[in-house]
Amino acid sequence: MKPTREIIGLRIISISDGIQVGVVKDLVLNPQGKTLDFIIIDQPTDYLGAKVIAFKDVLGLGEFAITIPHPGVIQDVAQNIEAQNLLKQDTRVLGTQVLTKKGQLIGEVKEVLIDEETGLIAACLFESDDETHEVGAEQIITLGKELLIVEGASSHPTNDVMEFSLQDPIQTPVAIDLIEETESAREIELVTELDFVVEPETTQEPEPVGERETGFNLFEQRQLQYFIDKVVEKDIVLDNGEILRAGERITSNVVNQIMTRSTLMEVTSHLQKN
Repeated sequence: MKPTREIIGLRIISISDGIQVGVVKDLVLNPQGKTLDFIIIDQPTDYLGAKVIAFKDVLGLGEFAITIPHPGVIQDVAQNIEAQNLLKQDTRVLGTQVLTKKGQLIGEVKEVLIDEETGLIAACLFESDDETHEVGAEQIITLGKELLIVEGASSHPTNDVMEFSLQDPIQTPVAIDLIEETESAREIELVTELDFVVEPETTQEPEPVGERETGFNLFEQRQLQYFIDKVVEKDIVLDNGEILRAGERITSNVVNQIMTRSTLMEVTSHLQKN
């Protein structure tokens, strides 16, 4: 497997005449097939003026260079409808948010690994909580422009959320202080409630619609902070009923009104690109 950062910048060598015909400037991924379909060379500002090589025409992808049979396999993007369609989809993967099918944001894609022989996307590396994780192609559901949707590493996402809640540095000390300050019946109730949260087998009451989801994991909490000073491209109804207008700068007060994962995902999907 070869990371994309090691492919970009490679020399492109024509076997027929033994000369360098260009340098890899960018890659064109196929989100439906989960493949590397084209390599862009001699890339100008306008993609339609660029040259591409179909991966099927590549003879070898090594550490020093990419080899092709002859310069005749180099095509104009303007003459290749398939390449144009893929470029319009603009599926770059790198930098996209990683979302499980259960609706949890778990990280950001930092690298894509390509099978040198087949051009298939073998895996993606994503960063979460300052650690790098790998998700294999078989676990990837959708390669989207904004999101990489995966099956999810855990079969019990609710328990994962519970662990984040218990590790919250604010909640636990507050509960302990309350217990130490009083020996009333309320103290006993607090201890009982705390034990109830700790016990994962205990059935919890469903959360009423409209209340803040206290299970935002660490990455989601960071995502909320990332929203500050950003703007969205369309009007979004916040969880308190107020409307975040397109072009309106997001403040900490606005962030406080994002109480559910559905709203978090909607804001993420419509953030205006810099």
